[in-house]
Amino acid sequence: MVCTGAKSEAESELAARKCVRTILKMGFDAKFKDFKIQNMVANCDVRFPIRLEGLAYANPHRTSYEPELFPGLRYRMKEPNITLLVFASGKLVITGAKRREDPQGL
Repeated sequence: MVCTGAKSEAESELAARKCVRTILKMGFDAKFKDFKIQNMVANCDVRFPIRLEGLAYANPHRTSYEPELFPGLRYRMKEPNITLLVFASGKLVITGAKRREDPQGL
């Protein structure tokens, strides 16, 4: 089961439990077990423009920037293991976190 749109881990778990209850009410055999957060997404705005070409040039081993295919620069971090989508407008999307603490350490 994939749960999207939750604003917290607790909200995600509650939604999954409710879904299992609905499936049980329909007469199917379902169990709630092994709940695990696989991917968290966060976003922010640094409120200044970012020169993506310069960032890509300075970090070629960590970045992928192909403006003809996608307007954002992909910046892959090792620790924590997350990916940042960086846009020239200064907006960032942080994806791949498995714990709430991962993007906060940036």
